[in-house]
Amino acid sequence: MESRWCAMVLLAFLVLGWCECCLEEERVALSRLKPFFPLIDYTNDVSYYPVEEKETSLNCCEWERVECNPTTGRVIKLFLDAPRDEGPYGLHNRVPWYLNASLFLPFQELKNLSLGGNYIAGCVADQGFERLSSKLKKLEILDLSENYFNDSIFMSLSELSSLKFLDLSYNFPLTGSNHTNGIKMLSRLNNLETLILSRNSLSNNILSQLHGFTSLKSLNLQLCGLEGTVDLLAYDYVPPKENRQNQSKQALGYKQEGIYPSNSRPASAKYHPSKESTSYEDQKSARLHPKPLGRKNILKTSDSEIPAQLHTDHRYDQPEFQIWLTYPFTLKNLKELYLGGNEIESLGSSFQESRLMNLEVLDLRGNRFNNSILSSLGRFPNLRSLSLGGSELKGSIDIKELVGLRSLEEVEIFCWSGCSLLLQSFGSFPSLKTLSLGGFSFNDTMVTSDFPNSSVGSPRGFSSLKHLRLSSCEISQNFTLQVFQLKNLESLDIYLTPLANNFLEKIGAMPSLKFLSIWGCGLNGTLHVQESRLMNLEVIDLRGNLFNNSILSSLGRFPNLRSLSLGGSELKGSIDIKELVGLRSLEEVDIFCYSGCSLLLQSFVSFPSLKTLSLGGFSFNDTMVTSDFPNSSVGSPREFSSLKHLELFECEISQNFTLQAFQLKNLESLDISETPLANNFLEKIGAMPSLKFLSIWGCGLNGTLHVQGFCDLMNVRELDIAYNNLTGNLPECISNFTSLESLDLSSNQLYGKVSALKSLTSLVMLRLSDNYFRVPISLEPFFNLSKLKFFYADNNLMYVESEMQSLVPRFQLNRISLSCCGDVGQFPAFLYHQYDLQLQGQLFSSKFNLTELFELHLDGNYFSGKIPDSLSNCSSLSVLDLSNNQLSGEIPNWMENLSGLTTLDLSNNDISGEIPRWMGNMSNLEDIVMAQNHLEGPFPVEFCNLNLHLKLLDLSMNNISGHVPSCFSPFWISEVHLSRNKLQGPLTNVFRNSSILVTLDLSNNHLTGKIPNWIGNLSQLSYLLLNNNHFEGRIPLLLCNLDRLSLIDLSNNNLSGTIPPCLMITTLAEVSQEFIHYVSAVAEAPSSFSIDSPIQFTSKNNSYSYKRRLLRILSGIDLSCNKLTGEIPHQVENFQNIYALNLSHNHLIGSIPPTFSDLKKIESLDLSHNNLSGTIPPQLVGLYTLSCFSVAYNNLSGSTPEMTAQFSTFEESSYVGNPLLCGKPLPKNCSTSEPPPSSLPKGSTDNDLIDMTAFYASFVASYVVVILSIASVLYINPYWRRAWFYHIGEICKCCYYFLEDHILPK
Repeated sequence: MESRWCAMVLLAFLVLGWCECCLEEERVALSRLKPFFPLIDYTNDVSYYPVEEKETSLNCCEWERVECNPTTGRVIKLFLDAPRDEGPYGLHNRVPWYLNASLFLPFQELKNLSLGGNYIAGCVADQGFERLSSKLKKLEILDLSENYFNDSIFMSLSELSSLKFLDLSYNFPLTGSNHTNGIKMLSRLNNLETLILSRNSLSNNILSQLHGFTSLKSLNLQLCGLEGTVDLLAYDYVPPKENRQNQSKQALGYKQEGIYPSNSRPASAKYHPSKESTSYEDQKSARLHPKPLGRKNILKTSDSEIPAQLHTDHRYDQPEFQIWLTYPFTLKNLKELYLGGNEIESLGSSFQESRLMNLEVLDLRGNRFNNSILSSLGRFPNLRSLSLGGSELKGSIDIKELVGLRSLEEVEIFCWSGCSLLLQSFGSFPSLKTLSLGGFSFNDTMVTSDFPNSSVGSPRGFSSLKHLRLSSCEISQNFTLQVFQLKNLESLDIYLTPLANNFLEKIGAMPSLKFLSIWGCGLNGTLHVQESRLMNLEVIDLRGNLFNNSILSSLGRFPNLRSLSLGGSELKGSIDIKELVGLRSLEEVDIFCYSGCSLLLQSFVSFPSLKTLSLGGFSFNDTMVTSDFPNSSVGSPREFSSLKHLELFECEISQNFTLQAFQLKNLESLDISETPLANNFLEKIGAMPSLKFLSIWGCGLNGTLHVQGFCDLMNVRELDIAYNNLTGNLPECISNFTSLESLDLSSNQLYGKVSALKSLTSLVMLRLSDNYFRVPISLEPFFNLSKLKFFYADNNLMYVESEMQSLVPRFQLNRISLSCCGDVGQFPAFLYHQYDLQLQGQLFSSKFNLTELFELHLDGNYFSGKIPDSLSNCSSLSVLDLSNNQLSGEIPNWMENLSGLTTLDLSNNDISGEIPRWMGNMSNLEDIVMAQNHLEGPFPVEFCNLNLHLKLLDLSMNNISGHVPSCFSPFWISEVHLSRNKLQGPLTNVFRNSSILVTLDLSNNHLTGKIPNWIGNLSQLSYLLLNNNHFEGRIPLLLCNLDRLSLIDLSNNNLSGTIPPCLMITTLAEVSQEFIHYVSAVAEAPSSFSIDSPIQFTSKNNSYSYKRRLLRILSGIDLSCNKLTGEIPHQVENFQNIYALNLSHNHLIGSIPPTFSDLKKIESLDLSHNNLSGTIPPQLVGLYTLSCFSVAYNNLSGSTPEMTAQFSTFEESSYVGNPLLCGKPLPKNCSTSEPPPSSLPKGSTDNDLIDMTAFYASFVASYVVVILSIASVLYINPYWRRAWFYHIGEICKCCYYFLEDHILPK
């Protein structure tokens, strides 16, 4: 009996199925999706650098991007979102296309569908998402973010009644403001709980469409252009309760309160179409124009039953009735609201009347709130998470306004204008788990161990806190966390907040702490902490501080440490890793040295769990890394088996360095960049069977590719050996790299044919630019590469084959660049078969129709005439580069329709006219470059609409006039170039909120007023050029806060006062790589920084134009041609590595500081045309880099510096205009008979031209002697006395009659 029961169970499993494999119908459907979503059967299993590896299983349920029901085997989740990186399948490498949504019909149990980042522009006609409503009854989650949908998507999505989660964020053309088919169409989704609309150009117009979402629990409107007063419930007026009751009783006897006006329909009302309305179009029409259902028909709502007959009863059109009829359709169930990144100033009645009583999460970051916002936020008893930040928050922040929020678990507050608060006040929230504060100041009077018994909280109230982050704060020396008793704290993150060295000593016991990050806080020396208090630490990040080598001994005491990141400007010499040998659990190590360090690479094998190793700025030599490891505690090469990712950047490696000895059999990615390598490095790389990514970028490899090591890399998926000096032909073995998906050989000196690449059938991206390859214009050698999407071969030798074969390429390119060089004859025929590009007709003809073209680069040619209207057909353009041509005329109006345009470069042409005002409505523009044209007219105030996305603006060398509007302050802009225009007026609040601005060039304009103090708050500013304007007043002391400043030019203004001695000047090359990566990451700089806008700076008496590569090593100060007074500051420690210093044409006094001899890298020093006195310090002859020197036209005395080294090259013009200066090369020789300085009279100095005391005494004595002599003569000789008084009388008469006749009134 028992065996029979087991057999029946087994039979049931076989019949009913326990199937973990996908159905054949769905497997076929997935294969049909493959051309549109190429990564559907791929996985990303390399965490350090994404390298796609194709799935080997034929069972689609085992694919990483597919999830099936384990019982039925049917697909329930599809993750078809594109990667957000810059790889071949990344979002930035896609072109807009149209989706056939019916391809998803076979997946009848699908619950989750993610299509984000695929740049879908819409759906094929009659194949939209409405087709899915009939079969996909279980679809609950739909992600359409980062695509190109417009407002037409709302009608299609309104049919998916089962949806609970909908993400439409970052769709460029989406506005949602259309009252016919706008966002309100989604209110029909009665089950919708989460709606994400962030990063769209919605504006306040959509607020009127938000009522009716009765089931909505989460609404995200971040970065949507909302401004001013935003009241989500402005259209849902609720009258007093007694009024609602009276009106409902008087309305034709009906008692229901949910009546709605005749021109609207409740979101939850279900419409039952008539039998005739069966098509989708008929249903759409019926929904927009519902028919009356008769007196007895009742429509159901969430609150009550409503007589449908009232739709047509005009007695309910009275104003007082229509005001409140929408009452049941408020956002009353809303629990999460995200409004960050807008320009909101107040929140209206939504918060004042506390109508969102179920609210649990509220995000208000990045708006324009002031301190009064706090009083509106204490009315939500269920609030768990609060994020707040406003540009108008100032002064003392009183948290007691929020004391009623007893359920609060997460708080994030950021202040931009310098605020203070009591940290202890957050102890009033007993459930607080996460606290993040930015821009605040705490001092010892606020944070002490003796808390008063008050409502502001106590240290015991922090027992629930698990995560604490302090960013850009100011903390006093006596600040301590010990009094807060943070025993349950798990992560502590302190960022860019100056700390005392003993801060960690006073941190207190934190037995639960696992994550500790102290980034850029100025800590130095060693780590002052008792390891017994932090025994459970797993992650430590101490980058950006000033630690020296002794820090390592402090870090070896944490046995559970898994990740260590360390970088300090004081790390020097040999780094001994044995101090860390006790960290047996270590998996990730990231160490960067700025001052030239060395270490034993083999010492890292002491960490048996190490998976990721990243080293920068170190040197390795052959005595350190050999195949014969000593038997010591530092480890042996056999123990490197766990390492998967190795990165070496900006290191120094000896000729005998080899990785072969380390037996890196499990290494998956190897990235060596800007590290000089021996030509035979690849020969000694050793066997790496697991290697999938290899980058040897900018490592100075020259000669030919050595076959022995290179040919063993046949399993590599991505290979990057760009920016080297490799020569010769490609080795034949490269044809065996059949797994290669991305190959970058650009910027070498390789030559010959490219036929060896024709067998690389997996290739998706190929970069051959800047070589000497012979590339046929037909691209015939690549015809068999069916997966090729991106091809770059600029600056090679293009040629036309003698015999052209009429073959059709198998590839469909998304991007191609073949600029320069060679005679290519006719238009390439293969382009006619590129359907993703849809290229037709001749270039720039009226048939030029690139409707799917994503990028167009036509720079550096000789195109003339107007910008052709035929380019208006390129409706999907994201990048348009027409720079460096001879184009003329005005900017055409059709560009306004390029709604997806992110980069526009029209620089160096002859374009004229005004900058179109409609350009400010192109909200997706990130880079605008129109320098060196003939543009004129005012700066468009509409550019203020670009504040959300603009990253680079270059309008230099035009004729733009007027003021720069004060509202123009883009959040993410990194470069501004407005030089050589006719801009006028003062700088008020322009760029005040542009916190990551790196370059600000407003030179050669007509700007007036004082240099604003807010420039000192631009903490990332590196290049400040305000020269040749009309600024006046003193140089702001707040400029001393700019510790990243590399170049400051304030010359040719009317500035007065003294030179601030605290100015700090450095070079970008000295700044940590972390800062450079930080700026790039925050600004998302790849597109912006690819446009190399020049900066003009005067040095060595000439004006030069510097671009980015040279700017990295350039630093200078130019304050010439102003009215500065006082002495030259003697402190030079803040700008010791300066390249150029120009203080000429001012009113400076005093002596030349001898400390100038410490400026060892200076090349240009100009102190001419001042009132400097004293001698020229002889120590200046030690400035061996000085090539331009002038102290002309001052009051200097003594001898010129000795004619040695660089001073032997300076001529008479460097010293002319100093009368008391002598010595070569001046014609005046220094006399040996002149008394030494010690023999000068008392009261005089060697800095004075004459003895002023003796001068005044002799003058008074002479004056007295003359008066007494005249009186004595007149007294002795009566004849002369009478003559004297006679002449005096005559003079008096003449004066009297002159006044009588000409001056006095008659």
